[in-house]
Amino acid sequence: MADRIEQISDDFYSIRGSFKIGGLLDIGTHAALVRKADGRFVMLDSYTLKDDVEAQVAALTEDGALLDAILNLHPFHTVHCKRVHAQFPNAKLYGTVRHAKKAPDLPWQTLTTDDPALHASFAEDFEFSVPAGVDFISDNENIHFSSVLARHRASRTVHVDDTLSYAQLPGVVRMFGWNDVFAFHPTLGTALLRKAGAAAAFRTWAQDIATRWRDTTTMATAHLGIWQAPAEGAFEERVLNALNGVESTLAGHARKHG
Repeated sequence: MADRIEQISDDFYSIRGSFKIGGLLDIGTHAALVRKADGRFVMLDSYTLKDDVEAQVAALTEDGALLDAILNLHPFHTVHCKRVHAQFPNAKLYGTVRHAKKAPDLPWQTLTTDDPALHASFAEDFEFSVPAGVDFISDNENIHFSSVLARHRASRTVHVDDTLSYAQLPGVVRMFGWNDVFAFHPTLGTALLRKAGAAAAFRTWAQDIATRWRDTTTMATAHLGIWQAPAEGAFEERVLNALNGVESTLAGHARKHG
């Protein structure tokens, strides 16, 4: 996939990049540049900027002078952190505990991106949500379910890494009536905490973001695509449909663990 910027609104720029599995299958990845109410910027997640994308970001941020912070929201998305910090060394660098462990030489801020205190400090511009009932940083390096979801208030855009996925399906599939996929990451079953109430906690969390963020107009996902709401309330409907799609997983977990 060619690196590019998709402008969602006057203040939200989704940076679309390349990420190849096994060096062959490009599922894409992302970051976002977001203008705050005070006119300055933050970056959500890290992606190495090159060529036209780098030039566009430099122009918007006055060569990084207007970039206040880089918020790394997914514990397992760490590949580009060093290079983005090198590009914007004056921006405050935030991440999770795993980010700091993977790159201890970087000047990480004390607050982690899953900390409610950090969420409060950016509350004028963003709402954040951390999935409940699941392991935020799994000991299993292959479980990438959980991340911090960020919703930009002004543009009503949700920026999400692996927790939720969206992809448009190829034309041959759409012939059978399936237009796209809007779903929770398939590792949910292994990400759920092995304790009573975990499935119920996750279900409640998903229902909450569906209702609280129901007027969302756009969801930018790390891999494959950007979803645009066709009507108000569509986000709530799609999240609840995605939740219904994992109900058997949640029910099975509840039978086993309570």
